[in-house]
Amino acid sequence: MSYIDATTYNNASYAATTESASSELGQADFLTLLLAQMQNQDPLNPVEDAEMIAELAQFSSLEELQTMNESMTSAISALSMLTVNSAVSYIGKEIVAAGYSISKSDSGCTDVYLTPASDCESIKAHIYNEDGDVVATVDLGSAEGGEETTFTWNGLKTNGSKAANGTYTVGFEAYDADGESVYVASEVSGTVTGISSSNGTTVLELGDGRTVELMYVSKIVGSSGSSDSGSGSSDSEDSETLQ
Repeated sequence: MSYIDATTYNNASYAATTESASSELGQADFLTLLLAQMQNQDPLNPVEDAEMIAELAQFSSLEELQTMNESMTSAISALSMLTVNSAVSYIGKEIVAAGYSISKSDSGCTDVYLTPASDCESIKAHIYNEDGDVVATVDLGSAEGGEETTFTWNGLKTNGSKAANGTYTVGFEAYDADGESVYVASEVSGTVTGISSSNGTTVLELGDGRTVELMYVSKIVGSSGSSDSGSGSSDSEDSETLQ
């Protein structure tokens, strides 16, 4: 066990406090210093009017910047709280958002909706575990550019064994007829069960443990109970696309 010498700690605390206090120059301090400068200036070499005006202008600018910074901080805080409050309406609803994260459970794996930027001669989906290791690679064949395709991993590793339940990441490798790489955008879905905020970013917590930043949500499908494919009702009727 290590110990901190009390004298060393007190000296360090005093130095830190002194440095913090001395780094802040208020309006009264500035005027005091300016008055002292005028009283003690060299009569043979007085401060020029232009120099004094420049100092006053500099202080005024600093004051304005400080006030602006405080106002911006307050505005950002208020906006963040407003965003969190509005995001509460997402709880209990299924959303679609840009992302590559999927969940595997005993009931299966979540869907991934992929859209290649242009025609692809071949697309492969690589499944990564939380350690970043590839556990499976699936050949998806060809695809037309701009056309959305749904991919659902069967939960099997490359060697045919079942992968453990948990969160995985899907990465797509696509090439056109000339062998050039093609970008593939992907979206995932899930049911929102909670809301959190971190560093001004609103995060939606999904029922399977995944998280999605609110800014990446593109569609609200509806309540979790409306996604039963055997009910005879289409999810698209209850869906809301976000701009």
